[in-house]
Amino acid sequence: MKKILYSSIASMATLYGCAQSPVIDRFGGSTIGKVENAYYKDVNGLLNQYVGTWIYSNGNTTLKIIFIKKPMTYVSSFKNYYEDYLVGEFQYIENGVEKVNTLPNLSASYSDIMDYNLFSVAMMKKDSYPLCPECGEDERRLLMFFNEPSRRNIWNGISNNFVIRKFIQNGQEKLKVQFVYTGNGLETLNSPDGQFTNINSFNVPYGEYILTKQP
Repeated sequence: MKKILYSSIASMATLYGCAQSPVIDRFGGSTIGKVENAYYKDVNGLLNQYVGTWIYSNGNTTLKIIFIKKPMTYVSSFKNYYEDYLVGEFQYIENGVEKVNTLPNLSASYSDIMDYNLFSVAMMKKDSYPLCPECGEDERRLLMFFNEPSRRNIWNGISNNFVIRKFIQNGQEKLKVQFVYTGNGLETLNSPDGQFTNINSFNVPYGEYILTKQP
């Protein structure tokens, strides 16, 4: 009986190990999703620098973003694999009026990473769009996909680049956000009256934002 039990435990351990191997550096240059059951791990902790609460403030207009890290997230695709992600949710207040607030979404544990309104995509160099003239030659920024609940019924979403770069200013941790539209202007939204209308923007305006890390 003990022999059977030990054999079962060993088999389970083997299966668990196979489910997350090999471990591949998420930002090491390998194409994501090419290896079945691989774990694309943030080996050097590049995503950790963004974790936390960040706030942009300009008069009565504020943008608050909270980022958390989702390690070893299962991705079901042509070849199933695991990946480390940075996900985020936000609150945008314009002229004292709350336009959108997705922060409660962070308490959910979604199986599909795209159910979060911000999630990491790739690292970008200084000469990738949008350009970063102040970036060092080897410095990398993080490209994220951005969405809003009111835009989720747009086919394939609104094409955009939401790029973040952390830097230190006067001893404070800052986050530069470059939020740009990258589509062709042909996105269509199914409106409440059943009519289709072109829309290619969000409640959060495109532009650059400097956010400050909160304690």
